[in-house]
Amino acid sequence: MKSEYIPILVAAVTAPGLWEVIKILIQNIHDLLTGTKRTSMSEVGEKLDVQGKEIDFLKKAFLKKNEEDEEREAKAARRRILRADDELRMEVKHSKDFFEDILRDIDFYETYCDTHTHFKNKCAESAIRNVVMCYDECKRKNSFL
Repeated sequence: MKSEYIPILVAAVTAPGLWEVIKILIQNIHDLLTGTKRTSMSEVGEKLDVQGKEIDFLKKAFLKKNEEDEEREAKAARRRILRADDELRMEVKHSKDFFEDILRDIDFYETYCDTHTHFKNKCAESAIRNVVMCYDECKRKNSFL
């Protein structure tokens, strides 16, 4: 999932909590004006602290899930790259669209590897070079399927 969606998803997750805080504040103002109940600001502060902790927990869980999804997608891209390399080594012809899909996978995979140094990349380096070389050759000869 793309990082620009994180603020939107955090807002969507936290919105119910914010409405709860607003509801508590309105109820407390009403209670103070009508004299029906006295709520201390410390009680309101405690409720806000609980909401803040819940929001932090949800944000951390979301970020962890997002990281897991990105790693899973990087592994899937690597599998597609290796598969394409195998097919090209067996001289299977492919369309320009196929190559463009694989090149997008390569871009994603290399970006992921650059930003996640713990992720192992050695097994796909030669496959990437071969796919790019075959694409360049097909483009030069105009020999796409």
